[in-house]
Amino acid sequence: MIGCGWAGQQHARACAALGAQVRWAVDIDIGRATALAGSASPTEHAARTTSSYHDALADPDLDAVSICLPHNLHAPAAIDAARAGVHVLVEKPLAANLAEADRMIAAADDAGVVLMVAENVRFDAIYLQIRQLLRDDAIGKPALLQMTRQCYLRESFLRDRPWFLDAGAAAGGIMMSGGIHDFETMRMLIGELERVYALRAPQRFLEMEGDDTSIAAVRFQNGVVGTLVESFIMKSLTTAAGPEVHTLRVDGELGHIAWEGGRTIRVFSEHAGWRIGGRLAQREIDVPQVDSFTALLAHFFDCITTGEEPITSGRSQRVALACVMAAYESMATGQPVNLL
Repeated sequence: MIGCGWAGQQHARACAALGAQVRWAVDIDIGRATALAGSASPTEHAARTTSSYHDALADPDLDAVSICLPHNLHAPAAIDAARAGVHVLVEKPLAANLAEADRMIAAADDAGVVLMVAENVRFDAIYLQIRQLLRDDAIGKPALLQMTRQCYLRESFLRDRPWFLDAGAAAGGIMMSGGIHDFETMRMLIGELERVYALRAPQRFLEMEGDDTSIAAVRFQNGVVGTLVESFIMKSLTTAAGPEVHTLRVDGELGHIAWEGGRTIRVFSEHAGWRIGGRLAQREIDVPQVDSFTALLAHFFDCITTGEEPITSGRSQRVALACVMAAYESMATGQPVNLL
């Protein structure tokens, strides 16, 4: 585990659930590394701790690394790991920019190791259910997709993750750290994007250099249009929802699919198979909770064993990163950016 903050803790927990041994806990804060090592491995196989990942890469028994560092540190750590012959799982986004992403992909290819991005939305049961509904033609051909990511993380960042305040370390702001999830969800549900037009809102989180609130309008290659609203400073009206509220709605020729957080998806459809007693009705689908981190780690381990390319490979997630970079280019120029 290279980086033992919140994301590293999720990866370590998932490894423990899957029976994988955490051999090293790496963090510039040795106390944090020690805490993760103590919770991630039994006493008889306690993980070693260090402030330098080079110590871990010198271990001949190391199979893989999980990189959970600030965005601008992903590329050097991943490239060093690949050159050491170690498989690489890296937190989203793949890199801070496309040039770094290309170097990471090339290093993994040259070394013959797996490079996978820990993009957990691809393993989220809610999004998988919505994708299946679309594939089953529940609402006919999609026309409009709307997504929001409403967060209030100011206090959390100031206290626990101050690197998010630095636009360089975070490689931007909310459109990078949150938007990367949502652009990938859009690709998963609808397909590849053709054009992005984005705007940055006036700053309210003054301690933060990157965008705290921004929006994007997109057109997909198949003609579907979409909107995306991202905010680190949009406090929810319902405190029970916690610090983040995500919503998603897809409208199609026969109805809509809507999700407003929680575990319930609502479907209204004029499709004959969705009528109840011959009448139009809204159906509710309850989706069981699935730990997406455990699911993505299991997929990573399977790809190491089989040699198959991960669902969220470096090549795949370079495309999602290109969407984010197009959004930032659009914010800077005031013009839409084509992705073709």
